[in-house]
Amino acid sequence: RRTGGLPLAFSLSLGLTALWFLFMTWLSHQNGEDTSKTSRELAERLSFLQEDEETLNYRLRCAAHVVTYLILVLLLGVTLELGGLPYWPLGAVLVWSWVDEATKPLVRGRHFSWRDVGLNWLGCGLGFAFLWLCR
Repeated sequence: RRTGGLPLAFSLSLGLTALWFLFMTWLSHQNGEDTSKTSRELAERLSFLQEDEETLNYRLRCAAHVVTYLILVLLLGVTLELGGLPYWPLGAVLVWSWVDEATKPLVRGRHFSWRDVGLNWLGCGLGFAFLWLCR
């Protein structure tokens, strides 16, 4: 089935990619107080995984960077593949992963972190590797 001249699978994938991008950007730009509260509550709920909730909280926050960018790269890669498009736009995700952090000082209680940029890039790299292995 086609929608507006585009294959349905491509349209759905593009929509899902856009929604994921908006969702992860919204999460990333929550104020410092709210994001701390959310991650601490999650660490409390998952405390059966590790006794030290502070360490668990730190690991969850690190994992969030890696996982959100991994998913974004995979979704965009699938979308590009479904559309028969080249993969070079995936480079924009690397740029965004820095811009995402660079805009944090504009949000109350947030700051720029090269460590977080590195975690974002790690997620991108894992996504690129997975896409490459699947080709």
